[in-house]
Amino acid sequence: MTGRLLCALVLALCAAEASAQSLQCTLGPEPAILGHPLNWTVTARDLPHSLPTLTPPEFAPDWLLQGQQGASGSDAKGHREQSSTLTLYPLRAGALTLPSVRAGDRHCPAQTVNVADAAKGEAPLQWRTRLDPAQPARLQSVRVELQLIGGGNLVWQTPPARSAQAMLTPLANDTRTERIDGQPQQVQVFAWNALPLQSGPVTVDFGLLRAHAFGQLRVYAPPPLRFTVEALPLWWPADRLVGRPQVQTLHASRVVQLGQTGAWRLRFAAPGLDRPQVLRVVQAWAAQTSGRLQIAGVDVRRSAAEDGPMADGERWDVSVFFRPLQAGALSPPPIRLDYFDPRSALPAELWHALPTVTVSDPRPLRLALALGGGLALIGLLAALRATACCLRCRLRLRHALLRLATADSADALRRAWLALPPGSGRRHAPTLDSWLHAATAQDDAELRAAAHALQTQLYAEPSVAQTAEPPTPLQIARRLRRRFTACAQWR
Repeated sequence: MTGRLLCALVLALCAAEASAQSLQCTLGPEPAILGHPLNWTVTARDLPHSLPTLTPPEFAPDWLLQGQQGASGSDAKGHREQSSTLTLYPLRAGALTLPSVRAGDRHCPAQTVNVADAAKGEAPLQWRTRLDPAQPARLQSVRVELQLIGGGNLVWQTPPARSAQAMLTPLANDTRTERIDGQPQQVQVFAWNALPLQSGPVTVDFGLLRAHAFGQLRVYAPPPLRFTVEALPLWWPADRLVGRPQVQTLHASRVVQLGQTGAWRLRFAAPGLDRPQVLRVVQAWAAQTSGRLQIAGVDVRRSAAEDGPMADGERWDVSVFFRPLQAGALSPPPIRLDYFDPRSALPAELWHALPTVTVSDPRPLRLALALGGGLALIGLLAALRATACCLRCRLRLRHALLRLATADSADALRRAWLALPPGSGRRHAPTLDSWLHAATAQDDAELRAAAHALQTQLYAEPSVAQTAEPPTPLQIARRLRRRFTACAQWR
């Protein structure tokens, strides 16, 4: 009897403990709206096991698991509680299913949630996609647009579009107003430049589109874009251009001297353009410039420009350095680019003309400058020599006149007179009489008499000089010295 009572007591305790253990899953706020956050809370009470960690693949593709927070504690009665709050975003409208949760021997069954496409009183978002051109060929640049109608109070982020069959390049976003169903609607446009890498079906997945409304995150999943790419004709080489390319002249040397190096800087843009294609075009063009220009070097680099009139396709900056071989006006041949036009399905050509280069020959000018410089140097040296000679002659004349003025004897006066340089401006005649006449001293009778006596002694014949009775040489020297000293010309 006692054993039965003990067994009943144990069973009652086990039943009470089992009834205390619980696992609950609650959802809020309701109703669930497309793109709006939804909190799913899992609460466990007195469970010996920890709550499981849920991962995003368990909710894909209908739900986006944005965040997960866990907490644990105990109340005053000693009951242990665990909770995990998951932030979910419904990615499509309609009946969506949340997965079941199991913790130990307790579990929450799968729940079905009805998701509305918009809040009450709001218009649902509309998605449109646009492809230009509608039937592209392989390696043809195509514009892909994702248009969102509605959502005027939302601030959008550019979605991370991707494709396994095409190369995507983001373009500038746009916002415009269009009249749809008779009502003006705001349209948000996201654009990409797509380059199909293969023919056949192509899928562009726009990923998740995020927006903020008054600080709250909204997440939407736009539908993917699917289109078919046509194959290129078999006769067109696979490494040639498809679609019309663009060429822009960034810089060109217009005036170059013979022997100097000029430069052309060009920018090539085309769908799928790569470095070997650019080099092939430049080398074919350089072969046509032989005889007039010498190509000194070619530098090809990927362009760092992000926008501008050549924003579509791959862009390459090409620097061509050249040396002219002859003077005159040189017109380089135009650059030719062959490409396949998908619109007409025929080959086409693009010609880009380069500006004319004026080449000047500096050799005649340099020769003339050298000759002129030589002649100027010779003239300068001649002028310097003439100036030096003139100064030297003037100095000699000055010293001779100084000796003449300071002579204190007849013999010294004779030597000073004979030392005067010939042809000077002070001595225009070989006789003292002529010199006195040129010096405007002919009115002085005493000076003329003394000079005549000295002249007779110096230049007359010995017989004539002996018959005359001139003053003594000492007297003549004194008179001449006194007169020369009194003459202002010799001071």
